[in-house]
Parts: sequence; C-alpha cells; structure tokens
Amino acid sequence: MHLRLSLCTIPGTLSLLSAVALPAQSASRMADTMLVRAVDSLVQNAVVRGITPGFGLAIVRDGHVLARRAFGMANASRGIRATPQTHWYLASTSKSLTGFAMALLADLGTLPFSTSVRDALPGSLWHDDVVVDALTIAQLLSHTHNLTDNVIVVSSAFTGAIPESQWPALLASVLPARRPALIYSNFGYNVAGMILDRRTRGGWRELLDSAVLHPAGMRHTTARVSSVRPALLAMPHDYASLGFTTLPFEKRDQTMHAAGGHVATLDDLARWVQIQLDSGVVDGRRVFPATAVRLAHTLIAAHTESRGKRYAYFDRDGWSAGWDVGRYDGEPMVSRFGGYATMRSHVSFLPERHIGVVAMSNGGLGSSLTDVVAAYVYDLDGGRPDAATRAWTRVDSLYTSLPESRRAALLADSQARTQERTPPGVPIGTLLGHYTSPELGTLIILRNGPSIAVRWGVLAAPVRTVDAADGTYRVAGGGTEFSLRFEWSGDAGRSPATAAVVNGSVMRRVR
Repeated sequence: MHLRLSLCTIPGTLSLLSAVALPAQSASRMADTMLVRAVDSLVQNAVVRGITPGFGLAIVRDGHVLARRAFGMANASRGIRATPQTHWYLASTSKSLTGFAMALLADLGTLPFSTSVRDALPGSLWHDDVVVDALTIAQLLSHTHNLTDNVIVVSSAFTGAIPESQWPALLASVLPARRPALIYSNFGYNVAGMILDRRTRGGWRELLDSAVLHPAGMRHTTARVSSVRPALLAMPHDYASLGFTTLPFEKRDQTMHAAGGHVATLDDLARWVQIQLDSGVVDGRRVFPATAVRLAHTLIAAHTESRGKRYAYFDRDGWSAGWDVGRYDGEPMVSRFGGYATMRSHVSFLPERHIGVVAMSNGGLGSSLTDVVAAYVYDLDGGRPDAATRAWTRVDSLYTSLPESRRAALLADSQARTQERTPPGVPIGTLLGHYTSPELGTLIILRNGPSIAVRWGVLAAPVRTVDAADGTYRVAGGGTEFSLRFEWSGDAGRSPATAAVVNGSVMRRVR
C-alpha cells in the first residue's frame, strides 16, 4: 500500500486522517516503513504548527533502529536546526544510567542492593535520627529511603554552591520524612553518586564513562556539558508573541549530577534502548550481562502515592534501579522521563513487544507531545484500529490549547519582568551583601537597577519583588524558583539585614 503521508506536514486537523491508512487488527505488525512514515508525519505536523520548537525521535524495534529523526530548531533565536548530532539534555533520565551502574555492581556481588548505606558509604556522618544501618541501596534507588533533603539537591541541580566533594558532609542535615512512602526525588541518586565516587578515583562520571557509556558505544553522551559545543545543544525555549525565543542553557558542569546530569544524541539514546530490549546486546555483541540488565528492570518497591501511579497515558507500578516499571494499556512497560526548564526527555520500551521510543523536546507543549508520540508508536505497532484517531486528536488538542498556553506564558513573563523592576520596599543598601550557611554556600545580593539580583554559585538571576509591603521575593533560575525574604535584628530596613531566608533555610549575613 502506498501512503502519501507527506500531506500531513501541512497544518490541519482531523481532516488529515484520511492520509493515514492503518491495517486491520491482525497477528502481523505494521511494516517498519509504514510505522515510521505515520509517526514522522505526526511529528512534522506538530512542529510546523508550533506545538514545540524542536523534537528528537528514535524508534527501536526487534533489535533495529527504525528511525532517528530531528525536527525543527535546536536554537530558534540563532536559526540552528535540530540534527542527528544535536545533544539533548536528559535531566532525570540520567537516573537510568546511574541505576544501571549500581545494578552492574550488584550483579558482580560487589554491592548488592541489600547493602546498608553505612557499609556502602563508610565514614559518612548522618543526623542522629537517621538509622543508617537499616538504610539500604535498594531504598535509595527506589525512592523509599524516607529522608527529606533540602540542601544537596539545591547545590547539585541548581546552584553548584557547595562543591561535590563536600556533599557527604551535608548528609548530617538530612532528616527523616514524616511518614514512610515512595516519594520521588533526586536525593537517593545523589547518594548513589557518592557511593560510586568511592569506586574510582575519577568519581561517578568516570565510572559511568568506563563501565556504562564506553561499553555501550554511547560516545556522544557526557556529564561534562563544557565539552559540548554550544551549537550542538538543544536549547530551552519560551513563547514569543509569534513562535519561540531561546532561553539560556543554565546547566554547568557543577550542576550536572548523578540524578540528572547528561546530554546525549539520538543515536546514543537509541543504543541505550537497544541494550535494554536485547538484554545487554548491541551490534551483535554482548556488552553487559543479561542478569545485570534484568536486575535493573526488576521492581524494587511499589508506588504508595496515587499521584505517582500514572503519568500521561502510562501506568506506573513502582521503581527499579533507575527506571519506572509499569504498563501501557496493560502491557509491561519500562520508562524514564526527565524535565528541566522547558525541556523534556522520554525514554521507554515494551519488553514483550521488543519496541522502544526516544522522544525529546525543547519547549512549548513539547513535553506533552513526547508522550503522545510514544503512545502513537505503541498503538501503531500493536495494531490498534484507532491509533491514528487517538494520536491526531491529541495533537489537535495540544494545538487548540496553544494560544491560551502562549497567552499565559507571556502574561507570566510580563509579570516577572514587572516584579524584577519593582523596588524591594526597603532601602536597597540594607539588603546588599553576602549571606552564607554551611549547607547552602554563599548567596550574594547585588544592586540591579531599581531592584536587586542574586549570585549564588553558578546561578545568577534578578530578584522578583512579589510583595514589597510584606517583604516577599522570588528568584527564578537554574530551572527552578526559590522563595526569598530577609530578617533584621530590629525594624525592617532601619539597618542592614541580618539574614536571608531561602526556601525556609536561614543564611546568615557575613558582610
């Protein structure tokens, strides 16, 4: 059957469905070329309609990479198109790499998942209320450690204000959670990185390079963003009045961490999916033990919170070593998603059907589009008669919501700019200075026209005056936001502030 799917690159709605013919439900699967053309048409249409500035796609089936395609712009402001050489930020999809390194060590018998953190990280000091002997690697990897961290995650992901070599000393500030539960966070994988640091002089980066990335042939995956030419990076984007404007890529080497710290090409990510589906084999060679791959996919702990049990169209049963373990339409599914600023990574596969998807986006409604595209691949492969209807309806829904999303984003941006120009409500001179804490590093408050700005490790950003009368402020940067207020020994603004309070943590003025 000859399909003229190129018609679907023209903006439109469900009237285009007639261009996508699907086979009847049968035991045979859709042909490779038909599947790729159908998905390619959907993605091209979404990018042309402005749903996302750029998109990366790879489809793996039965040991072969069916497609590696880049669409749209890696950097819209500079006119740099996305290509197969573009490096996409993985964010929390990096957990699949760190988790696999831990699975390799467990498979060797060096560090079984049952190992206590006390034994895995000897000499580390913890808060007296933390029972470290009962805390295991399995709990770290499955987010069931029941610990609340407000400092390591800040430095590792956003500020880089505390050097990585000092993170083990910060463990003493980590407190038990109020109740036992599976609560997703970066903390467990940050500690896993500390454990890997003990295994090689070069730390977790070198260990992942030598034990995971090099054997896998993933030569364009790195935790050192400084080694990648800026023109090769898929940049985050915000809405402009028409189209998109490029935002700074605020990640630095200091904030690339074991829970979310790699950039990779589509080729490399496709290889990563191949290895998972083929139990450690790629290019006809065994590069990892099948037992280690199987261990990495084995459920460690089930979800306890309803909000964690479903994401978009995918059910999630719980966590393994670096992966979400769940189902898509009742079929077993292994996945890992990540988000940072306006960027999104989606890596998933259906082991029983031997098919997987890589979907990457860098702005707009691309985050939702990654899930739409992955579901479409699985629906086509499974022979769903309504696969095209479902996918195109979802894309049309995104397109319909685009004007409101753009208006909301532009309004929020306008409000942020107004807040950045709003004076703080007290004499600026009383706020300027250096504030520090052993756990968070040094926060510098600087003059910024009529208002103030912060420099905190690698993070530099204007301060938004939310309520001058109430003395409440916000700082946006590094892919997140922090609340900020100041304390005085007497009346506010009568003398220099004595402390800055960031997300509830006190940083004392030192000068």
